Amino acid sequence: MRRLSTLTILMAALVFLCVSLLPEDSNAIPTFAKKYQMNCSNCHLAWPQLNQMGRTFKENGYKFSGNEKTEVISDFLQWDKHIPLTAVIVSRPYDDQKSDARKVRALHEVELMVAGLLYKNVSGFLEIEAEDEEDFKPEISTGVLGYHPMKALNIQLSYSPALWADPYDTFSEKRKLTRGNYSVIDHPFGGADNKGTLSNSRQTIALYGRSFEKLFYSVGFSGVADDAEGKNANNFHGRLAVDIIPEVTMGAFAITGKWEEDDIERDFSRYGFDLQVDYSNIRLTGAYLHAKDDRETSGSEDNDAWYAQAFYVWKKDARPLLVPLVRFDSYEKNAGKDEYKELTLNLGYYFTENIKGFVEYWTQTDKPDDVMRDNRITLQIVAAF
Repeated sequence: MRRLSTLTILMAALVFLCVSLLPEDSNAIPTFAKKYQMNCSNCHLAWPQLNQMGRTFKENGYKFSGNEKTEVISDFLQWDKHIPLTAVIVSRPYDDQKSDARKVRALHEVELMVAGLLYKNVSGFLEIEAEDEEDFKPEISTGVLGYHPMKALNIQLSYSPALWADPYDTFSEKRKLTRGNYSVIDHPFGGADNKGTLSNSRQTIALYGRSFEKLFYSVGFSGVADDAEGKNANNFHGRLAVDIIPEVTMGAFAITGKWEEDDIERDFSRYGFDLQVDYSNIRLTGAYLHAKDDRETSGSEDNDAWYAQAFYVWKKDARPLLVPLVRFDSYEKNAGKDEYKELTLNLGYYFTENIKGFVEYWTQTDKPDDVMRDNRITLQIVAAF
């Protein structure tokens, strides 16, 4: 009862803050938008979620079609004048989880990102982050080098999640609107992928593009999760996504691989389907995943996961203002014997296109009998500049 009352107070406080700080204009935009003299909303439905223009921009290696000549930096690579450099600060002034102590994380995470064209058809992306859980020790979370000779064929060399090339938001941890992650990419299931998840970075070589305007593909070869050296790399992935119409996309993916440790080989596989639908200012997304992992001793186990999410973008002068969101997650552990179901309620407010705050309530609606039911309330502010 105390936590529901706390949620009510936080919701009221956020609404009051939204009204009192309502900006008359929104001129503060991140460096990509500043470089191209555009608003963030040209490429984002609600930052960081991408719209169709944003997906095309990402696929092309951070350039717009038709501007290839004007987007070349120079033979001298004057990156300090031309490559966008972005800093992201994440604050969680209130974070209260039933299974943990209440925390004041005034500074939770700092990210430094640089991305753009390096030379002609060569692009780069680098992210260095520091989080309070790691005592703010900086680390390279993502590094990508891309070559983009044509729309149908792009080459990606990266230390990143396997599906980094995917421009859709269904499986992207970096473009989520919530504190909590999607169940399909946030769990190791049987743990045969170096005990990692689909959101973990790995050494990856990938090809991607659009042979046809409505069909996106990605194929790749990688190491296991969180192995910075890519030892004994033996993992393969494939991804297809079809724009049935510009507002409706259906996709499928598969990953199969092997993790070797202490002379023990464990095979694993992940496959799934996803859907993304845009209708006016509403976005509906969902995904299903089936995971199969060899156990450490003998045999294997199968687990399923899925989620369904919906959010509405309430706009003011063509930019996001309020974004209410609801998501339901379900996933299994221990060969399907342990089932978890979770509900996420999130209300986001955009002070500007690149500064937002949200209050989020997360709760387990179902869990194994021997596990204590958990819930969490978080107030978070994210600023990018």
